Amino acid sequence: MKTASLLTAICLACASASVRADDDTPVPEEIQKLAQSFFAAFTAGDEAALSACWHSPEVLGKAKADKAVKEASSSPTEIDVAKETEREVKKQTKNLTVTLQRIAQMRALVAKHFGDVAQLKLERVEIDADEDAPLEAPSYDDLDVRLLAAEGTHLKISMDDVVKLDGVWKFKGRIDDDLTIELPDED
Repeated sequence: MKTASLLTAICLACASASVRADDDTPVPEEIQKLAQSFFAAFTAGDEAALSACWHSPEVLGKAKADKAVKEASSSPTEIDVAKETEREVKKQTKNLTVTLQRIAQMRALVAKHFGDVAQLKLERVEIDADEDAPLEAPSYDDLDVRLLAAEGTHLKISMDDVVKLDGVWKFKGRIDDDLTIELPDED
């Protein structure tokens, strides 16, 4: 029992620290709309709509190939662009499969412990700017979707990256493998 209490205290401390850090970055309207689309698809359990929130493996493969071509021009070693593209497509295909599995697990946990998933409310979205991203290709390192369950428990779902490719903001990588529970603050 003491271990569970200690883990809860650590999670709550970490969560409150991340809230303070994330609150400084304003969320662009396009990313807010993406998060709302994700939320609607999450509550509905619509895999096609969920998948549409992520850049396709092919788009990410093309972006990786473009980056490899740029690097090849300044690199003394030869870069196999086709191989880099194929590797990225396989990686992102696996990431999307894992993401959809994790979302199904999260939905099941929410339904079991916090009631009907459709009763969740989207509270807010928080992002962290990617400090290493070039100005011509802005991106964000983390996106947190903060939810409120019907009985008042706060939940947080996080994504790896949000990037703009071909003029469209979407997620890249996997959804995080944890569903953070934040108990209501009682005064």
